[in-house]
Amino acid sequence: MPPVSEILPPGGLAQLAPVASSAYFLDVDGTLLAIRPRPEDVVADASLLGLLAGLSDAAGGALALVSGRKIDDIDRIFAPAVFCAAGLHGAEIRFPDGSRILAQSGVMDIARPKLLAFVARHQGLRLEDKGATLAVHFRQRPDLGPEVLAALMGVARGDVAGDLAVQEGKMVAELKRAGHHKGTAIAALLKAAPHAGRQPVFIGDDLTDESGFSFVNALGGISIRIGPAEEPSAARHRLSDPDELRRELRSLLGG
Repeated sequence: MPPVSEILPPGGLAQLAPVASSAYFLDVDGTLLAIRPRPEDVVADASLLGLLAGLSDAAGGALALVSGRKIDDIDRIFAPAVFCAAGLHGAEIRFPDGSRILAQSGVMDIARPKLLAFVARHQGLRLEDKGATLAVHFRQRPDLGPEVLAALMGVARGDVAGDLAVQEGKMVAELKRAGHHKGTAIAALLKAAPHAGRQPVFIGDDLTDESGFSFVNALGGISIRIGPAEEPSAARHRLSDPDELRRELRSLLGG
């Protein structure tokens, strides 16, 4: 992947992606909110809730949260606000009209005990069971990263249906259904109002977001990665951290 090509200057998002014609797809962890050691500790503050609600209203509802988390967990983070959302890397989607695509968790039934046993053998690892995906966190044991990845890939290769894939992230690797990723989630949301017919804007921070960047690039949309310039990415623009992103989102509303 090529490096991020351009640092977005102050006010740049408002110039590239005005609210009247854009559909905004936003990752959560590391993008809107800083990553925490424990996923359950992440909660949106009142300022962010107000900012997202205002942006959604200004864009006619064309705003969606696109995350590796379950939609139920997204709702917990942003309560009492409820936004259009795609969870589990696109395995579940809640459309603006309230209709949903539900994730099927049965595909993980065989993999679950294998990963539970693997994590139990390695102190410092944590298994996050999301039902339709299984994530192994190694933030406390970064030295075990290659071993975690190898274990998940072994489980995926052992799936006779060929329905499993491994998604790498920041200090985490996740077993998910093949064919689901953030690019497919954005594609599904763009088929329905109010996102349909608008320029797609996807903002993320991680390897899990690269499929989304590539998808919106192919449509002539706007892709922005949050993080250091030296990290290679398909995203065409960059912001340094969630605080800079909030500045740009406020600029969309004239703030």
